[in-house]
Order: sequence, then C-alpha cells, then structure tokens
Amino acid sequence: MSALHVAQPVPPAPDTAAPGAAGTGPAPAELCVLLTPREIGGHEAALLGWLADAVRLHGLRPRITAPTPALAEACRAAGLGACLAADTGPGRAALLRALRRWPAGTPVLLAPGVLHTDAWLLAAALALGRAVWVYVPMAYSARHMGYRHAALRDRLLAPWLHHVRLWITVDEAQRRWLHRHWQVPAPALVLPNLPRLAPRPVPLWQAADDARLRVCWVGRFDPWQKGLDWLAGLLRDDPHWHAHYRWHFQGRGPGELALLELASALGPQHMQVHAHAPIDQALAGSDLLLLPSRYEGVPLVALEATALGWPVVASRQAGLAALLPAESLFEFGDRAGLDRALARMRDPAARMQAVAHARRQLARLHAPQRYRPALLALVQHLRSGRQAGPAAAAGSSA
Repeated sequence: MSALHVAQPVPPAPDTAAPGAAGTGPAPAELCVLLTPREIGGHEAALLGWLADAVRLHGLRPRITAPTPALAEACRAAGLGACLAADTGPGRAALLRALRRWPAGTPVLLAPGVLHTDAWLLAAALALGRAVWVYVPMAYSARHMGYRHAALRDRLLAPWLHHVRLWITVDEAQRRWLHRHWQVPAPALVLPNLPRLAPRPVPLWQAADDARLRVCWVGRFDPWQKGLDWLAGLLRDDPHWHAHYRWHFQGRGPGELALLELASALGPQHMQVHAHAPIDQALAGSDLLLLPSRYEGVPLVALEATALGWPVVASRQAGLAALLPAESLFEFGDRAGLDRALARMRDPAARMQAVAHARRQLARLHAPQRYRPALLALVQHLRSGRQAGPAAAAGSSA
C-alpha cells in the first residue's frame, strides 16, 4: 500500500456546505466510523481515501474511532486527524463503549474486509438500535471464500445483513453479490477504487543481473485470501520456480514468519521478504506484479501498479478480469497456467502491451469521472435520507 493521496484532478466544488453556520461552534458528526483492528492494506487505504475526499470536497463531518495506533496514524496520514475520536484502545469492550456513547440518531459505518469479519460487531450495533451502514469491498459468501463450516456461517450471518441501512462497495460484481446472493433490501452504492499514490516521480525500472524474470508481490501477508500458502508451496517444492524466477515479497501480516522462513531456506538469491513500504520500492527492481489470490474485491495494489506502468499477472479470482488482458490471467491453483502467464512477460513487447491494455481499462473503469458522482451520491444520501430504513431508501440502489 502506498501513501494516502488521491492521484486525480481536483473534483468540482462541493455541492453543498456542511450544515451549521459560521460562529455557531462545531457541528455534530454526521457519520460515526468504527474501524476494526487489522493490518493496514488496500481496503483501509480506499476507505480512508474516500472519507478524506468527502470531508475536503463536500464538508462531510465524520467521527472516526481507530482502536489501534496503526489505524490512528493511517487516519492522520489521510488528513483525517481532526476527525479522530478519543483513543479507545483495542478490544471488544472498547469498541462496544464507542458504539454506546455515539448519538443514537447518527448512522454508524462499519468497514469489514469481508462480511464475515467481525460479524459480532454488526450484530451488536444493530442490537443497540443503530442505523448501520457497511462499506465492504468483498461481499462473498463463506462458501465462496473457502471457510470451514461455510453453510452454518452464512445462515447465521444472513438475518443480520437484512437490517443494514446502506451498503457501499467497489464494483458491480460486489453489488450483485449483495442483492442476488444475500438478497439485502437496502441500497448498495458503488464507489470505485482509485489508485492512490503519493506525488513523487514514477520509479525507474532497474535492469536484472541475470536472465530470470523478477516477480514481486505487495500487500497484506494473508496466506489464505492472497494465495500465499499455495505460492509458497510451489517455491518450496519445485526448483523450477526459483530457477526461472526471482521473488520479492513486500508487506506485513500474519503470514510474514512463514515467508521469512522460506526465504531463509531458499536464500536471498532466489527470494527476499521486505517490510511494508511504498509500492514503487518493490516495482523498481521487478518486472511485474503478481496477485495469486483465492478471492479479492478490486485490489488497489493492481491499480497502483498499472498507473505506474508495471504489468500485472493475477488469478481470475483476484477481481481483475475487467482490467487485465486474458493472457495475464490464470485459474487459482493452476501452476501451468501461472507459468504460462509469467513466461509471457519475459518479452518486453508483451509487457508493454499488457500495461497499455490495463491502462485503457483503468481510465474507463476507475476514472475520477466515475468516482466523483458516486462520492457525491453517497454524501447526498447521508444528508437526505439517513434516517430512512431499507424500504424507504431502496430507490437509491439503481
């Protein structure tokens, strides 16, 4: 994940001033945002990015509870320091105290990475009578994500989802999951991800010192979702994958120790693992970015790599079929398909063609011209109908 800056032209002037006249003191919060402890990644960057845009462009007044120092620092880096509530500390009890002390009439925004993450918090907010909004980049079922006891998880979760007042997601595929699979009655607004890059020079590509293709992986070290367990197994068990490729992993998360142990066993000439840093540090010494995920929404790291001019190879399950050429995609678990997609990137012309294709799609699907009206619609929905239940607001989902 890179620094939280929006790489786009300045959108139009705010549609409406924030309520509350000058000289009357701070106006109350319009939206209470409850962040949950997890590693900072693309999902958090996108969330904090559009909240910061809504504050800057439309005068949104959020109140944000960030229960860990890392989350609080990410809010400050996004320009949202003034919106932070008093430090609550980690743990379920602190999050519940935050829910209880917020004004009863103010909508609460929850932001799980997937619907099943911290489902207890959704249940608690609804049990306390809160008007709940949910920002979710991945609306998949437990079965689709390969969870254990998937059918039971989905049955227990589904009734709670029907009481959410508004959904915010990242693309039409995720909105279809909400309406067709979960059959939620509330509106679902699509707020496209944007590549959010700090304003600095594009990284300079560095030539390789041997004939192997240099593959980088950047993000949150989540072994299951990101497919790192499968990829690490290939590197561990088959010398082909380090005879023909060099591997650079950059990030942080629960799978870090396993990756470090594998890198130590293979040696730095084959595999290196680095701490979280801006994406251009990984790209400069690599030929391409790889996403071998089991499931994704629209991964921000792929949009950033495309914007910087690097080719991306990804599993078809990584949510990038609309962005990448077919030759850059493979089925998760298909080692031969992965090898073909990577080997094609040895040709500089193929890399250039892949980047050109992805940039055209990026300009079409993730342009400010799509994002700006979606953000405005979200703020207008809050100000005009935030007290309305799902049935009253259903017309907003079109």
